[in-house]
Amino acid sequence: MAILSICGVRGGSGATALAAAIAWYREEQAQPTLAIDLCPQNLLRLHFGVPWSEQGGWRASLHAGCDWTESAWRIGSGHLALVPHGTCAARGPEPDAGWLSAELGKLERPAGDLVLLDTPSWAGRCRDQAWTAASHVLAVLTADSVNCVLAVRLEAELMARGVPRDGILFAISQFDPARKLDRDVERVLRRTLGSRLAPRPVTRDEAVREALAAGLPVSVFAPESQAVDDLRQLAVWLAVKLRRAEPEGRAP
Repeated sequence: MAILSICGVRGGSGATALAAAIAWYREEQAQPTLAIDLCPQNLLRLHFGVPWSEQGGWRASLHAGCDWTESAWRIGSGHLALVPHGTCAARGPEPDAGWLSAELGKLERPAGDLVLLDTPSWAGRCRDQAWTAASHVLAVLTADSVNCVLAVRLEAELMARGVPRDGILFAISQFDPARKLDRDVERVLRRTLGSRLAPRPVTRDEAVREALAAGLPVSVFAPESQAVDDLRQLAVWLAVKLRRAEPEGRAP
């Protein structure tokens, strides 16, 4: 079972939108997927039409002393299970950094399963949960010069935590091919990251924001859009990378 943490190198990188699109692509392909929102903003669910008023999720379940797995939603035809973060009126004690890894180890999941973790871009217990559990990390960044530095820093932090270099992957989002700076930054990142950078950036496309406003996966809302084609190519590339990984994943 591969466990993929998707994390922006900083806020506003579009990591949650990419996580939602990858999860939905796998649902369309009838590939078993468990998507867990570790971000307190609790936004991943909105990409799948879960009402804003719905407060259930893993964090809310823990706070209430309930089984967190019962907060999962079956999405689409049922190959995708979505666990929102959830909201609670009062903050209780945070689970320790190894809690999620231990809980995932208890689950009986089908062969070929992917656990996808929508991960905060800022340091904190939820990000610690994701990176402790993850076999791979997909770092999402926009094409600006600051992110070239932040990508290197993020990679160093992940390797210090024991994530192997080959397990740290990168994707460019919100890319505008008409902007010279975007093209220049992409070239720099390709020289720096090589084959660990997704071969195609995800194009900036208003369809992504409009789909979120409509409460629909972007490939349902705008199936012919450029961003959807880019996102599908990203999902295929990730699938190849995960299949090539060592079956035992990260060394202890």
